[in-house]
Amino acid sequence: MLRVGLTGGIACGKSLVLRRLAERGCRTLDLDAVARAVTAPGSEALAEIRAAFGGSVLDASGALDRPALGALVFHDAAARQRLNRIVHPRVRAAEAGWAAGFARAGSGAVLVTDAALLVESGVHLRFDRLLVVHCTPEQQLSRLRAREGLDERAARARIEAQLPIAEKRAYAHLEVDSSGALEDTDRAADAAFEQLQRRAAAAGPDRLGPPVSRLVGGLVHGPRVGPRGLAPEALLLEAAQAGVLELEALAARLEPPAGVPWYRAADEAPPGAPAAALGASLVAWALASRPPDSDWLVAAAASLARLTHLEAAERADACLFALLLQDVALLGAVPRDLAALARAHEPLAARWGGGTPSGRLADVVRAALQAGDDPRAAREALSGTGDSAALAGSLVGLAKGAAAEAAPALAETLSALRGRAALG
Repeated sequence: MLRVGLTGGIACGKSLVLRRLAERGCRTLDLDAVARAVTAPGSEALAEIRAAFGGSVLDASGALDRPALGALVFHDAAARQRLNRIVHPRVRAAEAGWAAGFARAGSGAVLVTDAALLVESGVHLRFDRLLVVHCTPEQQLSRLRAREGLDERAARARIEAQLPIAEKRAYAHLEVDSSGALEDTDRAADAAFEQLQRRAAAAGPDRLGPPVSRLVGGLVHGPRVGPRGLAPEALLLEAAQAGVLELEALAARLEPPAGVPWYRAADEAPPGAPAAALGASLVAWALASRPPDSDWLVAAAASLARLTHLEAAERADACLFALLLQDVALLGAVPRDLAALARAHEPLAARWGGGTPSGRLADVVRAALQAGDDPRAAREALSGTGDSAALAGSLVGLAKGAAAEAAPALAETLSALRGRAALG
């Protein structure tokens, strides 16, 4: 089973692409339809919405008046957040139940979930792949006005309430350009489908990841503090408790906690530690809870880095380091060609980070190669160089491993994740 998130800007053509993917055989779900169901008359969600926004958001029959509610929240970020806190958890629960049905049946289906705000709400990492539909800004405005009967000011307000489509595309594994004729959009959707189908077919049976002791080694010998005070251990525990990496929840753990959407949190305060400091915990969580998947991992590393870092080189370093950590964890050793692997990974890291890696990881790689299977030697080789020493320790620690007694809470968490993954 391959889970795909389908998103894009409002009026960019997501519904057209969803229809085409369904025609090609994908199992599809429209989260807007789910949201309508969970806010139906008599629902708990509708009662909470009325309590939060007043009776003016209901129509004469007592149903949700979506245009009236939209007029309130599209101009008020705080109101949108209140609404999202009411609706989004219920929608996510319904979507998870839908997907779980295919998992229990052992289905090899491609599941596509359509939602406009997957990235904005920080839940896009729930999916194995993210597909972004886009068109030109002029087309988006024109289509929205025609579809909703809005004046230009109202239409622009709705567009500006979302992440700009140019930024959203940075999170995409695949894209569909809907700027041309319908036939062109269908062809682009077909091409995306072919890629998704190949990935689903290639995935095969879940591959058992490295032993928990190896993952613990990467954590106990690695950094203790991450950017904005987000400790690697806290990242792992948050992801384990939620079952997914949710960026809004992690943004609330920052120091100071984010007071803006997660994708703007990096503007608020300096990070204080490299984005790569969270690499060992990200890789440990990923390899304990899901089959190895470099494309998902590098996208997750990039999203985590965007939470705290503005510099493209820092984000690219985080992506590169995550890929190297995964290499070492799966092999159970620091490979002699680690420097060559780093060079091979650089284009992918640059694509997701938005710029070229800084080159600072070269010293980390050299220290790891010289240390053999001794994490302390790796750290000592870079003593006095700040965070680089801890990064080298995590690389060698993933190869060496550590006994559960070294970090019993982490070992227990990772073992539980491995057990849940084995049960499907």
